[in-house]
Amino acid sequence: DQVFVSTESIDYDASFHADIIVALGPMPSAEEWKERGLEKYGLIAARGDCSVALQLEKVTHDQASAQLSQLDGVEKVGASLGSFSLSAAFLASLDAAFAAELDAKKGKMDSDPHLWMAMTLGRDDYIKLMLDKKLFDEAGAGAHHDRVAKMLSEFDAKADGHKGMFGAVPVGVDLSWWDFGLLKLFSKNSLLLTEGSDDARLARAFFGIPDGARVASSALGDCKVDSSSVVSGTTARSGSVTASAVAGVSTEELSADAAVLVNVCAKRIVAAKGAIAYNIVDSSDEGVVLAENEVRVGVFTLDKDRAYFEMRSNVAEIDGGKVFTERVCGNDFSFQGVYDLNRGVDVSACAAAARAAFQRRAEALAK
Repeated sequence: DQVFVSTESIDYDASFHADIIVALGPMPSAEEWKERGLEKYGLIAARGDCSVALQLEKVTHDQASAQLSQLDGVEKVGASLGSFSLSAAFLASLDAAFAAELDAKKGKMDSDPHLWMAMTLGRDDYIKLMLDKKLFDEAGAGAHHDRVAKMLSEFDAKADGHKGMFGAVPVGVDLSWWDFGLLKLFSKNSLLLTEGSDDARLARAFFGIPDGARVASSALGDCKVDSSSVVSGTTARSGSVTASAVAGVSTEELSADAAVLVNVCAKRIVAAKGAIAYNIVDSSDEGVVLAENEVRVGVFTLDKDRAYFEMRSNVAEIDGGKVFTERVCGNDFSFQGVYDLNRGVDVSACAAAARAAFQRRAEALAK
């Protein structure tokens, strides 16, 4: 769910049992830290051989400086991009160490606080940070650190010719980083395609969108599209599109302003600023009408009693991670509920059902 365009060579040797992609560079000042928003990301401190000396998750400049002052040999620091790879031996070790949770399919752990930080921080520092983050009580943090330490003590870090346990893969401080894994970032980086920055031009090149031909494979009739919008695989008869990213849409009337529309079929589509519509097949005469920052997503299933339903949210007002188990915006399910419904589902079959429903509605609109 992320794209990284490195300013460093992409060739590297997998010389550590865990490799993590990092935007490595000199330790930034407090002002640079704030400007780059580094408090929102995991921080990696690396030695000259790219071995990781320290991993911290979402800390302030002062917190990072305090931890780094205790280390020798650190040459560069940077934001962890959250993308990592593991050796087969280390994966097997993790599988054994956390067999109880895996067998029970119960519980939730994140790689930064529960693994990397436990691997690189001393016990007392780990307990303090976990208490600050309210992830453990003191006894729980200590017990978890001991558990990870025991796993590492029983693991041969030099196995199979590896240099060590944990290494950083540098991709440069000024890399392009397009994250689609959160709703706000999905919106931001989809709409990046409509902008005029160097990063936007690079994104369009990456996705094969010529600057001189931002409308492709589309039949738009009298629908007016401004010069910044990106439109592909879309059919419409009237309307207007401004500063929007539109793909795979079929409608009679299309009006979008700084919106993201993907695979939407309806008689009429009106999307206000910041709105997102995805995978929708609407059979009403009113069509799809989205208010500012409104999100509407279609879900296709193989259940004959509920073959299709929709989920709603809001880009500006709702953090899906915080309300994952709650029903919001009048939805029949929570996001957790939809996740549970999708367990074991044949995704290809669901996608085929979506395509067939889209095609039927599109053909009806074309008559």
